[in-house]
Amino acid sequence: MARRTTRKPQAAAQQKAAATTVPEKETSTAAQQPDTAAPRDAYRDALTHVDEKGDVRMVDVSEKAVTQRLAVAEGSILMHPETQAMVLEDRAKKGDVLACARIAGIMASKRTSELIPMCHPLMITKSKVEIEPIPAQGDGSREDGRVGFHVAATLGVTGVTGIEMEALTAASVACLTIYDMCKAVDRGMEIVDVRLLHKEGGRSGVWDRGAQEEGEAPADAETPAEPETPAEPASPLPGGPGSGMAAPAIAFIGYQNSGKTTLVEKIITRLTQRGLRVGTIKHHGHKGFDIDQPGKDSWRHAQAGSRHVGLISPGQYAEYAGTQGEVPVTDLLTHYTDVDIVIVEGYKTAGLPNIVVTRSGVDRLRGDTSFDLVDDNTIAVACNDVVERDFRARATRETTETGVLRELPPFININDAAAIVNFILRWLGR
Repeated sequence: MARRTTRKPQAAAQQKAAATTVPEKETSTAAQQPDTAAPRDAYRDALTHVDEKGDVRMVDVSEKAVTQRLAVAEGSILMHPETQAMVLEDRAKKGDVLACARIAGIMASKRTSELIPMCHPLMITKSKVEIEPIPAQGDGSREDGRVGFHVAATLGVTGVTGIEMEALTAASVACLTIYDMCKAVDRGMEIVDVRLLHKEGGRSGVWDRGAQEEGEAPADAETPAEPETPAEPASPLPGGPGSGMAAPAIAFIGYQNSGKTTLVEKIITRLTQRGLRVGTIKHHGHKGFDIDQPGKDSWRHAQAGSRHVGLISPGQYAEYAGTQGEVPVTDLLTHYTDVDIVIVEGYKTAGLPNIVVTRSGVDRLRGDTSFDLVDDNTIAVACNDVVERDFRARATRETTETGVLRELPPFININDAAAIVNFILRWLGR
């Protein structure tokens, strides 16, 4: 702790006398300095949380101006690939790991002043925690190839003091929560790179880590050439970027109100979490449509993570170009060169590899049975136990009546999106 001392008068007089004997040419270092303010040195600045006696204190902010303040912090937790897969597939025994971590981060941000002694309690106006998987390769991957999850916390407040500590606390606690929920299977997880990325508001204005790390080039330095845009990484699946072929397409077919769109949303999210670039096509059999409007299916696809959305109806397709007839889905698939896989909703008669989606087995509007949708292109049926028993009974009767064995594709629980994604990837040979 810093300590103040008082010199004796005699010692002070001796030092003053000695100072008068110094030759004029040996002027002090301070006298040689130009009469300009020195650049800021963070290591020599006075600490605002320490008073002149060296005691810690809470800073008086009563005279500071009220401004809108924002802070963004990040952190990452690295783990074994199987641990990451367990989290993404909701197989953790403690429940939904990522949902719990997001809530924990938000709750922690509101309790920061109870954890950090000199923090002021704040009336937080915004607390958002986002968690994304870190893939082994491609966009968002690390140079060392390790996988896990990246946490970003964005905090906002209108007040007289900053909100950086709340953002850092939210990111830290979200990572700790993931560790807690997965430690039973992976105690070697590591929490790394917890740091502030950006802050706004207050006397110091905007601070951005990216700008600080890049710095300013000297005036006489040559301007570096613009880096070439890196090529899209090759697809891990057959077809897609870097292969010269269209991406593989899987159709989810079924009658109206069968649950296709809800299931497709889940499949898009799961595939995206696995690091795959997903495209989607929706068959729209109604007259006229709106694309990318809140609540519409195409909007729901994009919100779930699709980066290339197509929509087709009789007489129109997504670009709203007029056509003489309905554009064949096979023609549109040739446009999907920027994705690893295309999820098609609908197109029962297009001949695509398909998964039949059904909750009741019967189209309530037409009275048709979903059993008739199963054909040689069907790779699986997504349904419940009741529908599976009904389909097996129908196949048995058909075999008995015709004398020809009616084989059925695998059945998958319609509510288990992780199992459906695993099946698709196995079917594609990944």
